[in-house]
Amino acid sequence: MKKNWMILIFVGASLLLLLYVKVSSIDVANDTASETQNNTPATTSESVTSQTTEPNPYDIPQPDDPRLTRLADGRVLYNPSVDASRTLDQTIDPDEALTVIDQLISHYRFAYKENPVGSENTEITEQLLGKNPKRIVFLDPQSQALTDKQLLDQWGTPYFFHALSAQEMEIRSAGPDQQHWTNDDFAINQAQQDSE
Repeated sequence: MKKNWMILIFVGASLLLLLYVKVSSIDVANDTASETQNNTPATTSESVTSQTTEPNPYDIPQPDDPRLTRLADGRVLYNPSVDASRTLDQTIDPDEALTVIDQLISHYRFAYKENPVGSENTEITEQLLGKNPKRIVFLDPQSQALTDKQLLDQWGTPYFFHALSAQEMEIRSAGPDQQHWTNDDFAINQAQQDSE
């Protein structure tokens, strides 16, 4: 008989605990609902601290962000890069062209925290054209500097890309003689820019 009373007390205590949890969850739901309706935060006994960090526009794109244009195929144009890439043509100064391409790589690096990965011009160019995990387009597909998915310099030679590290990229134009590694080459890399 004593054993039955102990079981009964245990079951009763368990039921009271479940009832308390259920009521508490209803109170939390009501607080959340009233917070949503009143646009005022519900007060709690605990203080909540929040870190204020600027959101990465690639991670949390805002629908009205003028820097981004969503395409029907799911790609996203990053307008500052795409606009800059439209200046790449046969009339642009070779050093300025390298600066623009370096800017496109920098935008890519901002989005992905690393350089585009690849050893060939085509691999780098495809990633700038949107063949990347978030499908962000950094290079205008109609750019005059593009031929067969390669970025070409003013003399029609593919640029040479060499990743110096995850955060540094050397970009090289073969220059007027169309031969890489000669005296008339044009080159740029982050290490050079930082030291100047």
